[in-house]
Amino acid sequence: MKIKYYGVRGSIPTSPLPEEVQKKSVSFFIHILKNQDYKGLKLKDILKKMPFHLKSSYGGNTPCLYIKIKDEHLIFDAGSGIRQLGFELMKEEFGQGKGKARVFFSHTHWDHIQGFPFFIPFFIPGNQFEFYSCYPDIEERLRKQLNPQHFPISMEYMQSKKKFFTLKLEKPKKFGSFTINAMKQNHPGDSFAYRVEEDGKTFVYSTDVEYNEKNYDQLYKAIDFFKGADVITFDAQYTLMEALDKMDWGHSSAQMGIDIAHNSNIRKVVLFHYDPTNSDEKIAEMVKVGISYKNKLYPDSDMEIIPAYEGMVIEL
Repeated sequence: MKIKYYGVRGSIPTSPLPEEVQKKSVSFFIHILKNQDYKGLKLKDILKKMPFHLKSSYGGNTPCLYIKIKDEHLIFDAGSGIRQLGFELMKEEFGQGKGKARVFFSHTHWDHIQGFPFFIPFFIPGNQFEFYSCYPDIEERLRKQLNPQHFPISMEYMQSKKKFFTLKLEKPKKFGSFTINAMKQNHPGDSFAYRVEEDGKTFVYSTDVEYNEKNYDQLYKAIDFFKGADVITFDAQYTLMEALDKMDWGHSSAQMGIDIAHNSNIRKVVLFHYDPTNSDEKIAEMVKVGISYKNKLYPDSDMEIIPAYEGMVIEL
C-alpha cells in the first residue's frame, strides 16, 4: 500500500504572500549562518539537516490523497490537490484512455471537491471511474457543482465512463485484495472516515471531525473503528486553544489525534487539513507541541507524529 499526499490544506487553497516568501528566505540564510554544524558542508548536505519548514513548504492545496494497491488506484477527496495528481496519472495508462480508479469522498464541502473539474483524466475517453460516498446523492452533489451558473463545463463534457455508488456505514466492502469501511463523523453536514485494509496493513483517513462533550459517545466508537491501524491521517486544523474557541466548527487538533491514536494503538499519526492562515512555521510549531504533548502524557509510547506535506509518500 503506497500513500501519497497531493493536498493537505483545509478550507481554501493558500499560497504565501510575497512578504512571507521574503521573510522565509531571510530565516533560511540566518539559520545557515548561525549554525556552526553546517561549516564546510555542501548545500545539499545542509538541506538534509535543515528543519523542513525552513527549506520547503507543507503546501497550499486542499485535500486529496492517493493510494496505490497493486494495480488499483484509489483517490480520497477531490480538493485542489487532485489537479497535480491528474498531471501525474496522465503519464500512465490514464493518458491513453486505459485508466481505472475509484474515488472516495469524505464529504462534499467546497475544499474537498473544488479540484473535481480540473482533473484531466476525467476528460479522456476510455478511462473508467467509480465514485463512492456514504451520501446516497453523491452524483447529484457533484453535478450541482458543475451548474453553468458556477462553472462553464458540464459533467457530460467529461468523456470518461463514470459510475456512482453508495457505501453503507460500518459495513466493510471488499474490493479485490483490499477492504474499505466507512464511519460517520461529527462535522456540519456530516463527514466520513475511511479505513483501508490490505494484506495485514491498515490506513485510516479521518479528516473534518470534531469531538467535544456533546459527542463523547462518538469518540469511543471512533477509537474502536480505528483500533490497530498502522497509520491515521487526522484533522489538525486548529491548535488546542483554537479548537476550544471554535467549538462546533467541525475540526480538531493534533492533541485529539494523538489521544485517539494512543487509545487505538496506532503507530503513526499524520497531521492534516491545516488552517489556511497557518504558516509553515506555525505548522512546525504545532507538530513540536504535539510531540511534547505525547511525550508528557504517553512517555512510554513509540508513536510517531509527522506533518503531512504535498508529495509526501508513506509505504505500508
